[in-house]
Amino acid sequence: MKKFALFIVFLISISAQLSAWNAVGHSAVAQIAEDHISSKTKKALKKYLKGTDIVQISSYPDVHYYEWYRDIGWKCSNPEVLRRKESQMDALETNFEPWSHSYTVDSLFNVYRHNREGDVYIRNAIMDLDWLIRNLKENLTTMNPEEREKELSLVVHLIGDMHCPMHILYVPQAPTGGKYSIYIGEQKMNIHSFWDSRIWKFLGKGWDYSDFASEADTASPAEIAEIVKGDLFDWASVNAKAAWPAHHLTDASRKERELDSYYPDTMRALAYQQLRNAGYRLAKVLDDIFAEVK
Repeated sequence: MKKFALFIVFLISISAQLSAWNAVGHSAVAQIAEDHISSKTKKALKKYLKGTDIVQISSYPDVHYYEWYRDIGWKCSNPEVLRRKESQMDALETNFEPWSHSYTVDSLFNVYRHNREGDVYIRNAIMDLDWLIRNLKENLTTMNPEEREKELSLVVHLIGDMHCPMHILYVPQAPTGGKYSIYIGEQKMNIHSFWDSRIWKFLGKGWDYSDFASEADTASPAEIAEIVKGDLFDWASVNAKAAWPAHHLTDASRKERELDSYYPDTMRALAYQQLRNAGYRLAKVLDDIFAEVK
């Protein structure tokens, strides 16, 4: 038992370095979903995720980032590259990723329904999610248990990722894609890492994921019904409009910005909204996946 606990700590420490929302954000999203899924879905998850739950699996894709890239239904554009290594990725014209943690929208916030525009690779986590969800619905009961757990963890994780503001790529409004440094007080950080992980330290010192889940989960049943209307592509477009304020500093200069120390607090409502919406939509997706399970 002690070894298992140490292993979980290791997973969390690694995923905190790699992930979009980091372990705190992903776990909070999963906890909100856990609090809103049906009893039937809870029973099915308990059956298929033996010994674990959606909070625990929410960061698995970051932990296994370099191992899982070929197994979710997409052909690698460069089969000779067996693992994603940064030095190799920089040399690939297509900038192919194992699965995308982000997605791209056009100037009207419409989501692309493909991942290639001419010779240019377009990051499209929504396409990946759409494939994963359909595959789980169609093959849930016959899948290899390890593959089933992997794909479920990817769904949990990527729905969290699609709600992280810096994982939305705006073309042509934000040409830097959130890749520039900021100062908040005397602390220097990348704006992307601020949204990936630092924001939670600013918004709740000493809080864990359950504190953030509780703080964010405030919508009424009527509001939740409105949030989960439509499909993945509808959610992604609405999401892109909602998250745009987080990119208001972005331009093509890549210059460092000095921000007021109150900046994190001005983003608090957006951060909680994104956690909450991700959790409700994840609950809807999981209920749909397990709807036909007897």
